[in-house]
Amino acid sequence: MMLHASLYGKGIERLRRGVAEKYGVDLQIDYTPVRSYPEHLVKAITEHKTGAAPTFDLMILSDATLARAVAAGITEKVDWKPLLAEGTPPQVIQFDGNALSEHTNHYGFVYNPNVISAQEAPKSLKDLANPKWRGKIAIHPYTTIYLNFAYVLGIDKTLSTLREIMKNDPVVDTYATGLTRYMAGEYPILLTASSFYWEAKKKGVPAQWVSPDISLSTVHAVYVAKGARRPNAAKLLAVFLASPEGDKYMIEEAGAGSVFYPGNFEHDIDQADRKLGLKVYAVQQVPGLLDFMLSEKGAQTEREIGQILKGQ
Repeated sequence: MMLHASLYGKGIERLRRGVAEKYGVDLQIDYTPVRSYPEHLVKAITEHKTGAAPTFDLMILSDATLARAVAAGITEKVDWKPLLAEGTPPQVIQFDGNALSEHTNHYGFVYNPNVISAQEAPKSLKDLANPKWRGKIAIHPYTTIYLNFAYVLGIDKTLSTLREIMKNDPVVDTYATGLTRYMAGEYPILLTASSFYWEAKKKGVPAQWVSPDISLSTVHAVYVAKGARRPNAAKLLAVFLASPEGDKYMIEEAGAGSVFYPGNFEHDIDQADRKLGLKVYAVQQVPGLLDFMLSEKGAQTEREIGQILKGQ
C-alpha cells in the first residue's frame, strides 16, 4: 500500500488496529510512504502497459494525477456506496467510483500575524508582487497547483503575476522545507498547502491562513489498482480511511483534514472562505480543468510555469 508519508511507524500500527477493531480483520499492511505522485504514477502506468502485476494494491494520488490514472485504465472502478461505513459522506466517492477520498488540501499562503498585520497582509497572488515583500516570501515549486489557479484566474494573467512575484526573489522550495524556514522566522509569508499551515499551528507558531483570489481545494484519494493481488484488503483499507474514524485518524496521525467532515481545519477554511464571499472551487468540479491539464496546451503551460519558477 502506498499512503500518506506521515503515517510511517506508529501511524501504520494504529491503522492496523483501527481496521481490526472496526471490521474484525487483522491485516498485514505492507506500507510505502508516497514521495512524488507523478513519479509513482509513471511507474504504475508502465507496469500496467507491460502486463506486470502492480507494485501497490492501494495507492494515493491527487486530482490531477488521479485523472491521468483513470484515463490510463490502471484503477479499479468499485461500487463503493454499499461498502461505506455509517456516517461516511457520499462525497468521498471520487472519479465515478474509481477512488475514495483520504483527505483534502486547500492552497494559499500563510503569514505571521506577529510580523504582518491583517490589514497589511496580502490577499491575492498579485499582492505578493508588491516590492515591499521582496526577500520575505517562500513559495513551493509544484507547477500543477499554479496551473489550477491559472486555469481559473486566466492563464496569461497568472503567468504574468508569477513573473512579477519572482522579481521579489522568493525562495522556491518544497512544502516541508518552506515550513521549516517559516517556523524559523526566515520568511513571514509562505505559499503552501493547508496541511502545512495546520502543522505550524499545532507547534504553536503564529500563522494566519489566506486563500488568494479564490478558495481552491484538491482531493487526495486512494484507488484500488487494476490487477491488485489483494483487492479486498485494499478496499477495506480504503473504506476505513474514508470513514469518520479514518478522518479522525488522518487528522491525528498525518495532520490531514477533510472538507467533507465538519470539525477540522479543512472544513473551517472552506466555511471561512465562503463567508468572505470567495468563489469556491474543487479541482474536479471546475468545468474543463482536468481535460485541460491532460491536454498538450496544459502540459505546455505547466512547463512554462516551471521555467518561470526557475527564474527563466
